[in-house]
Amino acid sequence: MIKGFMKASLLFSVLLFLVTGAPATDHFSLAEEPGALQTITLKIDGMDCGACAKEIRSALMERPGVRTAEVKVRKKWLFFDDFSDARAVVEYEQSKTTVDDLIKAVEGASNSMFTYHARLIE
Repeated sequence: MIKGFMKASLLFSVLLFLVTGAPATDHFSLAEEPGALQTITLKIDGMDCGACAKEIRSALMERPGVRTAEVKVRKKWLFFDDFSDARAVVEYEQSKTTVDDLIKAVEGASNSMFTYHARLIE
């Protein structure tokens, strides 16, 4: 009797997973792709430290539709970064924001010590 109950429970669990699990995954996947994703690279001038990179990344991530933003700098020496060729690689939904909005976000992150300028690298 217990073996029959365990088999029935297992069968019910598998069927429940197959019936509810597969469509839920499909709907979730569709919800993740509302707009076309675009990846761009922005050249950023005016950065001088790691805090600048964090401010710029935060400003980009606050824009609607931005999925990822990564600020990249080259190493100058072992522990020193070269901010003269700083770039931001941004993945965003074209239907929610524009390149101009992203550039304005970078430049809007400027403060009293640093003025940032950004341009699209094609």
